Parts: sequence; structure tokens; C-alpha cells
Amino acid sequence: MDTKSEKLRIIDRDTLKYIAAIPMAVGHFVGFVWSEATNPGDSVLRFVLTQMSLIAPPIFFFFIAEGFRYTRSPKKYALRLLVFAVISQIPFCLSTNGTLLTTDLFLYLNVFFTLFLGLVSLIICESGLKKPVKILLVILMDALTVIFGSQWMLFGIPIILSFYYFKDRPIVRLICFGSCACMMLFITVVSFEPILGLEYFLTDLFFLMLGYAIATVFYNGNKGSHPRFSKWFFYIFYPVHLLVIYAAEIYVGRF
Repeated sequence: MDTKSEKLRIIDRDTLKYIAAIPMAVGHFVGFVWSEATNPGDSVLRFVLTQMSLIAPPIFFFFIAEGFRYTRSPKKYALRLLVFAVISQIPFCLSTNGTLLTTDLFLYLNVFFTLFLGLVSLIICESGLKKPVKILLVILMDALTVIFGSQWMLFGIPIILSFYYFKDRPIVRLICFGSCACMMLFITVVSFEPILGLEYFLTDLFFLMLGYAIATVFYNGNKGSHPRFSKWFFYIFYPVHLLVIYAAEIYVGRF
């Protein structure tokens, strides 16, 4: 790695998690509590604040690949993700729908489930199973994200795999991420909002690429000053911030 690239690596693991959490929380709060914020015609500032939550997903996916690379127990890591995915689903459903009496409780799952299935896919890929079996099982994991409507369905797992296997091939990794991001945005943005599609697409792509750059260009691989605290910070922060959003939605009368 050249000296210029090394000089850019100024963000440790703790800081990277906070960089993901803060814009995610602000974007979710503005987007959920003031639903019109997603319309750039109403308020540019609100629109930008809402969409900047997309800085977070690339960082989440990056940490799954990094976590798998360095964890002492992939199985315990996967179990921890699954437990918090289940815990987070209740506040996720409440903040999204205002009720638990909806099929979305089981068919529109939070991003922790995608992270969990991505980690399981890495465990499968690095197992002693035969290659055809590995491919079929990974396809099954990806299919589950679609069946259960897990966030970033279909594209989350390929991104996680690209972060892991193309760590030393940044051009290939960038192409993989950019392709998945563009396809995801085309499906979720352009196809549903044809009039405002281009504004949404370009803004969302900008924040996704910004999150990608922060994780892959500026992260230095160091743990930070408080590794134990930061390890649990996001697990707890994610469901708690959704509960706060739900309470705010009730207060402003959205539900």
C-alpha cells in the first residue's frame, strides 16, 4: 500500500461506528417522524438529512466482513447478530407501521437479519463443504432475504462477500458494490418514484458511495480507545433509537 493511501487512514473502529450511527439515527428520525421529508420538493434540508442515513449500510456490511475476519468465534458472532435482529424487529415494526398487528412483523425485517445471513454466508463459504453445496446454500441465504423482505434484500449478502473476498482488489470491490447499489436503487427508487426518481437515485447513490469510501479508504483497522464499549454500542443503539423514533411519532400524531 502506498504512503499516500496510508495517510488517509485516520478513522479507527470506534469512530467508524459512530459515523455510521449518527447519520442513520438523524435520517431515520427525520424520515419517520416527518414523512414528507423524503420529498425533495418540500424541503431540501429535510430530504438530505433523511437520505444521509444511507451512509450507514456500507459501513455495516464492511464490519461484517471485518468482524468475520478477526472474530475468535464466528458462531457466537452469528448468534449475537441473530439475537439482536429479533430484539430489534419489534421497535423496527413499531416505528415503521405503528403496530405489531401486521404481517410486516415477519415479512419486512430489519437490516440485522441481512447482516446475520451475510455472516452465515461467509461461514458457509469458509467451511469444508463442497463448492456446489456452498453455492446452493449461499443462494438460499440470499433467497431468504427476499422471502422475508429483509432490508437490502438480494444485494446485502453479495456486498458483504465482496468486502471480504476482494479486500486486496479495491477496483473489483468498488465495481461489485457500485453495481449492487445501483441495482438496488433502481428497484427501490426509480421504479416506484419515476418522477422524482433521478433526484432520489443520485442523492442516495452519493451517500452510499460516501459510506463506502469512509469504510474502505479512511478506516485504519485500529480498535480505538474503548473497544468493549464500542463493541456493544451499536447492538444496543439500533433498537433503542427505533423506540425513541416510535415515541416521537406518537407524540407528533403520525400514528
